[in-house]
Amino acid sequence: MARDDRDDESGWGRQLLVVLGVLVAVALVIGGVVSVIALGAARVTGIDSAQTRATQKPSLYIPSGKPSVGLDEYPAPSSKAASPSPAQGGASPSGKPGPKKKKATGITLQAFPQRVSAGQRINLTGVYRGGEGARLQVERFDAGRWSDFPVGASVSGGQFTTYITTSRGGKQQFRVVDPLSDKVSNPVKVTVG
Repeated sequence: MARDDRDDESGWGRQLLVVLGVLVAVALVIGGVVSVIALGAARVTGIDSAQTRATQKPSLYIPSGKPSVGLDEYPAPSSKAASPSPAQGGASPSGKPGPKKKKATGITLQAFPQRVSAGQRINLTGVYRGGEGARLQVERFDAGRWSDFPVGASVSGGQFTTYITTSRGGKQQFRVVDPLSDKVSNPVKVTVG
């Protein structure tokens, strides 16, 4: 009996096609798993939302490295009139002592924007003269008293900057406190909603 070489070649060809099919299936499964992991990592890191926020201004601030005296938004206290104010013990224009006002604390705070949606970033910046290196604590006015908000800021060059987010709606008040000296800033109001 003569051996049929065609049957042998077709069996080998089938085996080759099966092996190639298995390799393609394994490659598709591995590629699918890797792509699911990459998409999950992109969501966690926020890379996927970068394209949807392309119209917003960048939030990264890179300092110029040049020394500065103060923030542009804040006039220097020395730029006011040199005459003592009623709060400093001076007389009012009528010659009578004015009402006693709270003594300036040395911490000036500003919030922007002053109207945000829930969860949107609220930037807090300010000046703390004589507070170099201090670690400030952000506080929120809630239920008739000030309580710590889980954010802090460090003073460098007499200035500080930080940001907060909150989902609590309505009018909110925030301030910063130097826990070591008990000095407090002016309160700032932000509407969340």
